[in-house]
Amino acid sequence: MFTSRLSLRTHPWLAGYVVQGVVVFPGTGYVELAIRAGDSVGCDQLDELALEAPLVLPAQGSVQVQVVVGDADAPAAAGARRRSVAVYARLDGQDDWTRHATGVVSVTTPHAGQDQADVVFDPVSQAWPAPGATELDTSQFYEQLSESGFAYGPVFQGLSRAWQRGDQILAEIELPESAPAESFGIHPALLDAALHPTVFAGLDSARDGGLPFSFTDVVLRASGASRLRVALTRTGPDEVAIAVADSTGLPVLSIGSLTMRQLTADGLTTGTGDGSMLRMEWIGIPTRSVSSVGEWVVVDRTGSVDAVYADLSGVSTALEEGLAPQVVVLAVSGDSDAVV
Repeated sequence: MFTSRLSLRTHPWLAGYVVQGVVVFPGTGYVELAIRAGDSVGCDQLDELALEAPLVLPAQGSVQVQVVVGDADAPAAAGARRRSVAVYARLDGQDDWTRHATGVVSVTTPHAGQDQADVVFDPVSQAWPAPGATELDTSQFYEQLSESGFAYGPVFQGLSRAWQRGDQILAEIELPESAPAESFGIHPALLDAALHPTVFAGLDSARDGGLPFSFTDVVLRASGASRLRVALTRTGPDEVAIAVADSTGLPVLSIGSLTMRQLTADGLTTGTGDGSMLRMEWIGIPTRSVSSVGEWVVVDRTGSVDAVYADLSGVSTALEEGLAPQVVVLAVSGDSDAVV
């Protein structure tokens, strides 16, 4: 079990991930947590990770986080040893934990004589950008996303250039100097920006405001990168395969499949949060003259319960006639056994 805390005070860059007006922990943050937990138990691959519930971050206070890695199962015929992984969170002061992501990590043995990195990253390590690629307009990219309900802060606005070559989208991603990447396997804001070009890949969910839903076959090959070259290849209506290299073309990360799903504002109320989407407001009710009732009505509780209810029914009658008092006071004493 790996434990920590998240807050906008200790991780202010997280405030830059706003979906439908709510600060949400990015899906790529779960990838970073799962990869680092897997590394700690000798598992170098994230076989799968599914996001189950959004984690809404509170404006004040912190969120407790637990990453739980299960026991290793027996090695399969291909040589892989798998462990379950799950991410839980709860607000400080709460009793119940919410599971936000679940998946599997493993340690694998590459096929003899095959350099897996060379195969996966061939589209990225060639001449950059690839010959025949057509540059796409990214000048108003984040402004247009904001109109769709995605308000990304400066740290998350990493997409600088993009190209299209056939069914591939190529992109350059950069993390600002204000967000050091050295302490991360891959900074969640940098990886999230690497997913933004899915908008150009023609995914159904990306056009309609989609967010990462599941990751499969994720392998981190180099840590601490701050500039990326990314190649995305559409593999289904809502799926892409992603190859990521650094600015020199050396492999950084690969994602066998990323699936996108739409997330509505209603879905953002289901995660751990501070209830900031729910608030009390006073609603003014127009009143008529109160001259015949008075601005104050006092219901005396010294009499019987029946007498009290009789007084209240008198107020009700006045209300029905449109004569609303400003204040109704019910006098209560500790020695009465009346229940109201």
